[in-house]
Amino acid sequence: MISQRIISSPQPLIDPSEDYRALPRVSNSDLTRLKEEHLGYWSVPSARFIPEKAKVFGRAFHQHLLEPETIGTVLEQLLPDMTPDANVLAPKQTEQLNTLMRTIRQDAFCRRYLRLSERERVVLFTDPTTGIACKARLDMVYTSPKRRNALIIDVKTTSARTQAQFLESCYTYDYDRQAAFYLDSLRYADTPGGRPGEWATTRQFRFVFVGVMKQRPHRLFAVDATSIPNFIEYGRKKYRFWLRKWREEQQDVAPLATSAWSLSA
Repeated sequence: MISQRIISSPQPLIDPSEDYRALPRVSNSDLTRLKEEHLGYWSVPSARFIPEKAKVFGRAFHQHLLEPETIGTVLEQLLPDMTPDANVLAPKQTEQLNTLMRTIRQDAFCRRYLRLSERERVVLFTDPTTGIACKARLDMVYTSPKRRNALIIDVKTTSARTQAQFLESCYTYDYDRQAAFYLDSLRYADTPGGRPGEWATTRQFRFVFVGVMKQRPHRLFAVDATSIPNFIEYGRKKYRFWLRKWREEQQDVAPLATSAWSLSA
């Protein structure tokens, strides 16, 4: 049974993501920010159409689902400006989160893989085409006992009201790039001493997006990204394009830093 606990007095919010963010590697989120910088913030759909409060709510949702032991006072600390009177409406936000948790946990597919999968798995890898060190943090990854199959599941909150709308959002918000980036993180996972990677013998990789409606009736949608023709291939082209842009920027910065040092010496 899902806890209906109401968040109470402020406590320190444990944020295990800090160590991940500190890793000097490129993430898919870094590529989103790079795209926003190059194309202009308001030209990027995720920046135009997803309000900051919705992004914060999405982070709170993921923490409730995947890291319930670190919840603490997540709503008070992550959603302090949702309403003028947070003490009155924080329980309302908590109930919304609990409703979404119930919706997911009552689904047989989600319940199975929440139980069997590694959650918030961090994977370090090197992109073979650019040589850039990358990182990914996967919502859920399940590897079969003999490691012949691997399944990545990424859970999204969505305003879509139909399966078709959710599928459309997968294109609008660069989910193809995310899916390709995450799948390749397993294929090219870094290993010490050059030993074969953890998924080196895996024959089949699948990636499934699960969307849960934020509004009633809180339906679930599922998109098997690996079954859509050219979806992963196009996403791979996109993330490698932005990795090359990232490398170009790093190369441009290095001579400037050297020149500044020479002038000050």
